[in-house]
Amino acid sequence: MKKRFRKNIALIICMIIMINMLTLVGRKDIYAAQICEIVTVHVDGVDYKVRGLNHEYDNNLYLSLVDLSKAMEETDRAFEVEFSVKDDDDYIIMQPATGMDATGEESEEEDPFENFTDGEAVKLTRKRIPVKIGDNDFSFYIIMSTNKENRNCYMNCGELALAMNIDLSVENGEVFINSKGEFDFNKYNFNELGLESMADSCIVGDITTGNIYYQSNENEAVTIASTTKLMTYLILKEAMEKGEISENDTVRFSKKAQELADSSSGVVKISEGDTADIMDVISAMLICSSNECSLALAEHTAGSEEAFVERMNQKAVALGLSDKVKFYNPHGLPIFAEDVFAPKIQNRMTAKDMFELSTYILNTYPEITEITSIKKTKLESLKNFEAKNTNALLHNIPGVVGLKTGTTDKAQSCLVSAYKSEDVKGDTHYIVTVVYGCENAQTQNYLSLLLMRYGIQKFNAAELGITPDRGDNDEIPVDLEGMIGAVVNTARRNSR
Repeated sequence: MKKRFRKNIALIICMIIMINMLTLVGRKDIYAAQICEIVTVHVDGVDYKVRGLNHEYDNNLYLSLVDLSKAMEETDRAFEVEFSVKDDDDYIIMQPATGMDATGEESEEEDPFENFTDGEAVKLTRKRIPVKIGDNDFSFYIIMSTNKENRNCYMNCGELALAMNIDLSVENGEVFINSKGEFDFNKYNFNELGLESMADSCIVGDITTGNIYYQSNENEAVTIASTTKLMTYLILKEAMEKGEISENDTVRFSKKAQELADSSSGVVKISEGDTADIMDVISAMLICSSNECSLALAEHTAGSEEAFVERMNQKAVALGLSDKVKFYNPHGLPIFAEDVFAPKIQNRMTAKDMFELSTYILNTYPEITEITSIKKTKLESLKNFEAKNTNALLHNIPGVVGLKTGTTDKAQSCLVSAYKSEDVKGDTHYIVTVVYGCENAQTQNYLSLLLMRYGIQKFNAAELGITPDRGDNDEIPVDLEGMIGAVVNTARRNSR
């Protein structure tokens, strides 16, 4: 009996070892394991070898910034990669290199692949961190090596092209870079590209003029997660105008708010009976998406969550939003219906509804952007809680002033963004993008970045130094695979 037991244990251990070995050699590795490959990168017609990897999917190519810097060191777009720490987190600096001559020849420095085997499995971690490129600060999802002694990092090709403003394309697993070219939407074949694979719905336009630059499934009802809090803010502002509440109020947290704070959806640690300045509570709701603060504000304003939600739904009707709009709570978390099978229900509306709601808020209470544009702050009355903004576009596009992120299992990753600009007359304009139902935060950030850049270009091409050479009905390339595949057309045309 003991021998059989030991034999079974040995078999189990062998199976575990085999599974781990298969995990290391497979492409879709769990968490830290990734398969690095050597990618051919053509820089101004000269071939270089650069480490790269396809993260989770084919054609989702990331390139080693350390290796790419070596490939580009003899161009006028040369850069050096530095690793640092900022706010106790990793920080990457891509500083332009100076004093290099563009000879068109490969570097004679030490081969970075001396101890590297094509297809080698290495341990990496993926997270959103600050990236400084020249004088501009960004925030991207970067894949980094866990080896502190030999640091390396990998960046998505599409985001790299946008951040560096460079003509970069990918075809058949090879990368083409024209160091003298710039990123340009107008060179893409827009008609062959769509965004259905990236988001459930989206819209981008100028709320000041009402011009819609692009939209997809904009009338489809979707769950909206924490973007709900924009309607919550609107109800709060109207209550202040009526004198029901004041900016000088103190909010007391209820037992129900504490229970929410103690749950997995809690953001700010509070206890029943705690108090805080109402403006700090509103800031926590909008900046770091505090659900317990949203609930406390609703109870403070209307006496109960139920009464506040009734106001939310009444306001949706008053604004003329579609009958697809329905609010069940002031924060956007899923709740269980009172039924034996306990189905989950969530707040919902369409991307077009949210665009119209954002239009009303920005036109009526533009001061919301004084809060939503804050990247990080300490809220003194909330025990000096450090609130960090969840909107990555604040870091990636100067002029973005909000508005709200949202994430639940069903809604997936959502973002409502606003960019503030002026026309030639000096009048203020807001470009707003609404993105619902993206697979993850990176896809949401990437798609929102593309849409916002496209909206800005449509509003004022001169701001990006681009002169449109196509009509206003152009479609933006927002499918990640489609974009990377289409960008090659730019390189191909430029090389002819």
